Amino acid sequence: MKILILMIGMLLCSTSQAVWYEAKGQAIIVNDQVEQARSNAMQEAVKQLLLYAGASVTSISQVNGGQLTLDQLEVVSKGTLHNLTVLDEGQQGQQFYVILQADVFPEASQCKASGYSKNLLLLPPYLKQQHQARVGQLQELSPAVEQRAYDIARQIGKQFNIKHPPKLPLNYYKPGEHNFKGIKDVADRYGAQYLLGLEIENISLDRVYKPKVINFSYPQRYFVINARVYNAIDLEEIYNKRFSVNAPWQFDAREIISPYSAEFWLSSYGQTVNNTLHQILVEVDALLACQPLQGSVVKVLGPDRWQINLGAANQLNRGMLLTLIQQNYHWGEWDIPRQEQSLTGSQVRIEQVYQNSAIVVALDPSMTANIQLGDLVSKQ
Repeated sequence: MKILILMIGMLLCSTSQAVWYEAKGQAIIVNDQVEQARSNAMQEAVKQLLLYAGASVTSISQVNGGQLTLDQLEVVSKGTLHNLTVLDEGQQGQQFYVILQADVFPEASQCKASGYSKNLLLLPPYLKQQHQARVGQLQELSPAVEQRAYDIARQIGKQFNIKHPPKLPLNYYKPGEHNFKGIKDVADRYGAQYLLGLEIENISLDRVYKPKVINFSYPQRYFVINARVYNAIDLEEIYNKRFSVNAPWQFDAREIISPYSAEFWLSSYGQTVNNTLHQILVEVDALLACQPLQGSVVKVLGPDRWQINLGAANQLNRGMLLTLIQQNYHWGEWDIPRQEQSLTGSQVRIEQVYQNSAIVVALDPSMTANIQLGDLVSKQ
């Protein structure tokens, strides 16, 4: 297996530690142009690794015969990738995939929080056009997509701990409404910093599909999904991207297909849906690498002791120092939040650590008199 080495910008100092990452790129094969799809998939995988390194990527170079040509690569970063290796590549249905691995040296000033896992809550996906589920009887596509996204997130998430709310109703999340009070409420309930909302916009077919004795060709079925990530503490949308793919619908027009079945997920359409969810979660993982770790004070234990909703699952350790931040929300017209944060100038030390919570004590009790429930602790 050939090892490719890619250096971006300047090497970090010798005290920096590399983090090993895998990234999967994928691209649709158009007009049987497999090599073009392979090149596009390679570019996508490299972009994901560069994002882990704290890069701002404006374009990706072409790939010729597996060799990266750097003359067209425009990256604003001091992060580096070492030992870039092609682990696997191949064709799945109408898509080509490439899996790369690399030792990533994050840019120190941008991604100090990359060593801490953030709590990410996956909301039940919203199926916008319910009537489009009639072909195949895919009325349960939303919960099936939710379960598949959760399973993928558990496998690939390096920068987040995925949380799967068991009690939220189907279509609880309605994108575009920006119900920030609802976002804050559900995040507080499940101890999440970030929320991932998925809207399935389109699962239609490209032509009328009528039952036939023998099918010589199958219609293309679309899968158009919009992914949004909300910072539930700052109450801001930090990611919004639309993905549009299609694949042959290789089932009879009247056949009932369970979206939970292996038959569905092993079909060309199911593999395309799976690959799209994988791409979304890879991008979210890269996004959260450089987001700060923040938690909330959930219980006041004394004048200078508090319980917070971060713990060992977020890579916190006993003796670690966190910064205290006072937080207030002012709800304006249309329930739009106006946030106010004030640095207290004080720090707390972690005294006890549990899996999902910790006990912290003030270093200087005289500076923490006004700390209340809902105020923040931060590790930048």
